[in-house]
Amino acid sequence: MNRIAWIVVSLTIPILAWAQTAGVELYKQGKYAEAASVLAAEVEKSPEDKELLTHLGLARIHAGDAGGAVEPLKKAMALDDKYAEARFGLGLAYVKMKNTSQAIPELEKATKLAPDHAYAHYYLGMAYNQTDKKDLSIAHLRRFLELAPDAPEAPAVRSFLSKM
Repeated sequence: MNRIAWIVVSLTIPILAWAQTAGVELYKQGKYAEAASVLAAEVEKSPEDKELLTHLGLARIHAGDAGGAVEPLKKAMALDDKYAEARFGLGLAYVKMKNTSQAIPELEKATKLAPDHAYAHYYLGMAYNQTDKKDLSIAHLRRFLELAPDAPEAPAVRSFLSKM
């Protein structure tokens, strides 16, 4: 390989690596609307990437578009039905859409696949509470507190549980 070709390859590889993870990095920074836009473009280039699809769904949820999150999350689950983060995302999307009857089964599966996923337990507990399944709600909210005692939601959950 000549020197110019080596320089071009050396400079291109980091740019390609960054381009593949730019949406995830924006998501991690809490720039959800921007992340959703970048992730949508990344998913077009890699439509079989369950992690990109899942991050796209989660970014859309956090950007206020829970309905737009359903399709990429279902695609991620079609690629790997045991991918807990996609199940969690779909359950969360349904929670945000106030559809507890669809949220609960997805969040139940997420907690079975990833028993230490604090927020799967949190949202499942909250969904059970909305459907008057208090005993199940309490169990999942207690598990949430075990897993994430310092989470921003923890004081409110402790207060809620103390009144049960």
